[in-house]
Amino acid sequence: MLRPMTSGAPRGRVVRKLLLATVGPAVLVLGTFGFLAHEVARRSLEVELGRRLATAASGAALLVFPDQIEAAADRDEQSATYANLRKALSRARERLGVRRVLLVARDLTGRGDTDGLVALGAPAHELGADAAEIERALRGLPAASPLFMGHDGRPYKRAYANVGSAGLVVVEGSADYFQELASFRKRLLAGSLVGAGLIVIFAVLISARITRPLGRLADAAERIGRGELTTAVPVETRDEVGQLAARLDEMRAALAARDERLQMMLAGIAHEVRNPLGGLQLYAGLLREGLTDQPERLAEVGRIAREIEYLEAVVTEFLEYARRPSPHPERFPARALLEEIAELGGPTVRVEAAPELVAHADRGQLRRALLNLARNAVTAAGPSGSVVLGATATPSGVAWEVRDSGPGIPEEVRDKIFTPFFTTREKGTGLGLAFVRDIVRDHGAEIAVDRGPEGGARFRFSTA
Repeated sequence: MLRPMTSGAPRGRVVRKLLLATVGPAVLVLGTFGFLAHEVARRSLEVELGRRLATAASGAALLVFPDQIEAAADRDEQSATYANLRKALSRARERLGVRRVLLVARDLTGRGDTDGLVALGAPAHELGADAAEIERALRGLPAASPLFMGHDGRPYKRAYANVGSAGLVVVEGSADYFQELASFRKRLLAGSLVGAGLIVIFAVLISARITRPLGRLADAAERIGRGELTTAVPVETRDEVGQLAARLDEMRAALAARDERLQMMLAGIAHEVRNPLGGLQLYAGLLREGLTDQPERLAEVGRIAREIEYLEAVVTEFLEYARRPSPHPERFPARALLEEIAELGGPTVRVEAAPELVAHADRGQLRRALLNLARNAVTAAGPSGSVVLGATATPSGVAWEVRDSGPGIPEEVRDKIFTPFFTTREKGTGLGLAFVRDIVRDHGAEIAVDRGPEGGARFRFSTA
């Protein structure tokens, strides 16, 4: 409750940003590289297969004579010419290591097929999708078709070469490299995942190396902001983070030295003022004794004595503010402390705390802070008002509160009441609430003020 904000959340955001800045581009580069590598390999293999099939088609065309194609036009599958063509095509398939060799006339009717899929004189409808490649081959330029899927579900490719002006030799080859390409794609994906994982691990280690010192610097800056100037800021590295830590420690030392000088100055001023105040009190007492028969003059001496008492209270507050020691925590019953303060506050003060509740804090400093708040609350509530001193258990310690039924604190001055020397009273030093805030901060917490259920001001803070 009302604990100071830690640097964990900002630190987590820094880690996420570093991971996004390193892992995101790395994964994008790996993915793009893998895709491009796969596409380049696929296209290169496809072009190479087309070139090889085109060469095979040109070689097979040398084994066939144009007059054989013309002679086979009589569609006599029992003729010696057709038999010789089938043998020539079979020899070409075996020598060239291709899947199929097909011979067609210029009108794309069959003249021979090593697989027997196109009968003699029957139209080869399967070649209809390769019109551009066929036209290129008829002009004497070997051409390869795009990949197509066979009836067995595997990819194939065709190449065309003309046989004079009589027809075309069609060579089909299997794109077996696709199986190797699929295996290559799997290896590439696995390698990319491993690389991405290594990059993530590397990024986490680097971000931790950066953010952990930054987090400790943030914690140190938070302590300095609370006024804890005795703990040195460790310089852990020699890089820019280490330089920042060194500068932060120099700032801490400078603030500690200035704070020490300020405390010495305040203590010195208070000491120098207290000496003549003692003399004034002595002379006021002497005047009171010498004017016992002059009541009107005794009233004047009484006013002088009251002003001296006020100055004495101001000096005491200065000394307490200047000489505030570091807290020394101890365990003590919370209700007993509140009841002790309630006795000093008067009958309008009541306590709300469980008898078994135990706090762990500097009892003396906490008593001074709560007593200051209680006196302010009694003054604000007035003789007919009420003041509540409360303590409740929290997961991390004890939550303290002081509330009253007075007019409350205007919102426009709530942010200023803890500022040293700021006061809304005619006679006030403005150090009381500043002193309370510093005591609370010394215990690692922050004090907050709002409107309580009674309608007046409510001050809340937590300790262990």
